[in-house]
Amino acid sequence: MQDNDSKRVKIAIDQSGYSFVELQKRTGIPQATIQRYAVGKTTKIPTDAIKKIANATNVSPAYLFGISDDPHYYPDSNKKKNSIPLYSSLCCGKGLFINDNIEDYIAVPDRYINSKKEYFANIAKGDSMIGKGINDGDTLIFEKTNVLESGQIGSFCINDGNDCVCKTFRRLNNGMIVLESANPKYDPIIIDVTNECFRVIGKLVCKFSGVE
Repeated sequence: MQDNDSKRVKIAIDQSGYSFVELQKRTGIPQATIQRYAVGKTTKIPTDAIKKIANATNVSPAYLFGISDDPHYYPDSNKKKNSIPLYSSLCCGKGLFINDNIEDYIAVPDRYINSKKEYFANIAKGDSMIGKGINDGDTLIFEKTNVLESGQIGSFCINDGNDCVCKTFRRLNNGMIVLESANPKYDPIIIDVTNECFRVIGKLVCKFSGVE
């Protein structure tokens, strides 16, 4: 491995957000060795160590080897590691339909997701959830589920499956369901419990400013 490529290993370690102790657990590489990689003291890094670090830090080995400039390039697959489907814009205002066609796949760091669960992503559109830190253009990551607890933020179909909104889920003592915005200029959406069109699509897991 060339010296300039070892810089990518250093960057991957720095940007992973993991402590040296956690990286040792994930890679089996001694903590002291990882520390040397992280500060650039070791420039000749063994191939097997590079592969372990790539897997632990959620980047492609091809990137660390200098083969590709894309941190999520996997030559044996058209999908990115830990990738989830990105659908058309989710409106955090009046509601837009989530098309069946997948627009793209986006990579999500494994610390945000569970490999045993399913996820999908939408791009937020509108300002009705701005009070929860969700801004127009943010990438929203949802865990697929049809069950939410009161107070959780989710994605919902509310009208014949054609309208999809991101709101805070509330179940009142009388059993009524309310979908709340986080902007006072938007009224809450009262859900008729007899409305067969209403369904919970997912639970918000995390968000990013733009597509990862």
